Amino acid sequence: MKLNKLLTGIYLLTAFAACDNYLDITPKGEAVLNTTDDYLGLLEEEMPTYTGSEFGYLANVVTYYDRSQLDGYSFPLISSSYFWDESVDRAQYMDDDAGESQLYNNCYARISRYNIIIDNIGDAEGPASDKRLATAQAKVMRAYNYFWLVNTFAKPYDPETAETDRGIIIHTEFDLEAESTQGTVADAYALICRDIDEAIPDLPEQALNTYRPDKAFGYAFKAKVMLYMRQYTDALEAALEALKHGNHRLWDMPAWLQETADNSFGAGTDLSQDWIYGMVLMNGMHGHDDPENLLYQPMNAVFNATMLNKATADLYDKQRDVRYRGVFSWNMAQRPTAEEGSVAFMYGTNIKLNEAGMRLSEVYLIIAECYARQGDRTLTADYLNALREKRLLDYVPLTADDLGDNADSALRFVREERRRELVTSCNDFFDMRRFAAELGETLTKTYVDSQGTTHTFTLAPDSHLLTFPFPLRAMQTSALTQNSK
Repeated sequence: MKLNKLLTGIYLLTAFAACDNYLDITPKGEAVLNTTDDYLGLLEEEMPTYTGSEFGYLANVVTYYDRSQLDGYSFPLISSSYFWDESVDRAQYMDDDAGESQLYNNCYARISRYNIIIDNIGDAEGPASDKRLATAQAKVMRAYNYFWLVNTFAKPYDPETAETDRGIIIHTEFDLEAESTQGTVADAYALICRDIDEAIPDLPEQALNTYRPDKAFGYAFKAKVMLYMRQYTDALEAALEALKHGNHRLWDMPAWLQETADNSFGAGTDLSQDWIYGMVLMNGMHGHDDPENLLYQPMNAVFNATMLNKATADLYDKQRDVRYRGVFSWNMAQRPTAEEGSVAFMYGTNIKLNEAGMRLSEVYLIIAECYARQGDRTLTADYLNALREKRLLDYVPLTADDLGDNADSALRFVREERRRELVTSCNDFFDMRRFAAELGETLTKTYVDSQGTTHTFTLAPDSHLLTFPFPLRAMQTSALTQNSK
C-alpha cells in the first residue's frame, strides 16, 4: 500500500545519515499519517535552524572575538572566509560539523517532509480545504529551502549563464529510490518560481503561527526571488502586493524602547542614559510571534564567539538608531583580544531577530530598491522613510536629494540600509553574491592582526569563495559535481 511504503520510508530515513536522499525526518505528532492534521504537523519543526556559520565572516559583517585564533586559522572555514583566502581548499573541511553542511542536510530534510505532504495528503482523511492549505504551504516552503540551497552551493543567478551554471540536486517527489540528478541554476529557480505561483492562491491571509507561511509571505518571497533574478518590475509588483495582505506591521522600535524603559524604571525614563540600554536588552521582549515576521525561521549563529566588526558598527548612527542601541550590546567592554572597534552583540537578550526568515521590513527595502533602480528617488525615499521612522529616535524624513542625484547613488543608499536592517541574517551573504554578480564589484577591506600589522584583502566578483562547496558526505553519496573549493 502507498501508506505503508511511505511509513517505511520515514522509518528508514531516521536510520540513515543525512544527505540529499536519506534525511532525518521526525514527524510532529503521530508517526502514522492518516489525517490532514497529521500531514499539517509535518510543516513545522521544534526548532527549524538554518546554520550558515561562515556567512557573516565572508560578507565582512562579523569578526571572531580572538584575533590570534582568527590569524592562526584555528577554524579554517572561518578564517578563509574572513580573509577572503582562495588558497584554502574548503571542501576538505565540509564535514558534518561544518555549519554549511548542517544547512545542506537540514534543508533537504525539510524538503523531504514537504514532498511527503505534496505527494500523499490527497489520500488523507480530512477536508479538502486542509489539503489545499497544506499543499500550498508545503510548496512555498519547499521553494524557500531550495532558494537557500541554490544561493549557498551554486553560482549567483546570472540571466546569461544560469542555463549552463551547475546547480543543485532537485527532488520534487518523496522517493528513496530516485536517482539524484544535479540540475542547473536555472532549473532550481524554475522550480522555485513554479512552486510559489502554484502556492499563492491557496495560502491563508493569516497562518496558524509565524512558522507557517501566509499570503503576505508568498508575495514577499516571490518579490525576493524576482529581485535575485533581476526581474525588477515583477519584484516591485509582488512586493507591493505583499503589503496588501495579512496582519503584519513594522516593529516600532523607538516606541518599544521607550515602553520597555518606562515599564522597567518608571514613566518618563531618560533614554539618553547609556546604562538603560543594557537593561533593555535584558528586559525588552521581542518574540517570534511579532507581527513584523512574515515567516519566522531562526538561524544558528555562534553569538558567544562572534562580534560585529568595526565596518558594520560604523554603518549606524550610534546615538539615534535603535537597531544599534537597543539590540546590540554596544556598551559592553571592548574585548582586548578582538579587532579594535568591534562590537559585542545579542548578549543576554530576549530579542529574536528572525535571521533566516522574512520580515515586513525586507518588503519595504525591496520596494525601495526597485524604485531606486527606476530612478524614482522620491518613492525610494518614501519607502525608506516608512521603515526608518520605526528605527530611529528623533527621526527626520529623508528627501529625494538625500539619496544623491541619480539612480546609482540611490541604490547605494538602499544597499546601506539593507546592511543595517538585515544585519547578521542570510541576506548579508546572499546580497554580497547577487551584487557582485550583477555589478562586477571587487571588494576591499583592511584588517589589523593580533601583532598590530595592517593587511588589505580583496574579493573579486568571480571568486569561488562566493559559492560554498558541497558537504563531504553529499559528495560521497550523490552523483554531484563539486561547484566550488
